[in-house]
Amino acid sequence: MTWSRTNSELEPLMVKVLKKKNVSLSLQEIVLEIIKLSPDVFTGSTPRNSLYSVIYRREKRRASLKKESLFIRKECRGEVLYSINKKYLENK
Repeated sequence: MTWSRTNSELEPLMVKVLKKKNVSLSLQEIVLEIIKLSPDVFTGSTPRNSLYSVIYRREKRRASLKKESLFIRKECRGEVLYSINKKYLENK
C-alpha cells in the first residue's frame, strides 16, 4: 500500500472491524483484525501507533468542524476501548 497523509484505508477498516465484532475493542485488538483483513495496510513498525495517529487526527478534525465523533472511547480493563458512535452513522 502506498502512504498518503490525506487518505488512509485505516479508518474505514477500523469501522468495518468494529461493525463486524459489534463490541468495544482496544487498538491492539483492532490492529490484529485489520491485519487479518488487509495484511499489507500497515507499512511502519508500530501499527498500533499508526492507527492511533490516523484516528486522533480525524477525530480532531471532526471536533474542529463541530461534527459528531465517529468513535466512542471508554476506559476499561486498564486500556481505552473503541466502539462506533451510532449517532455519527445516522447523520452521515
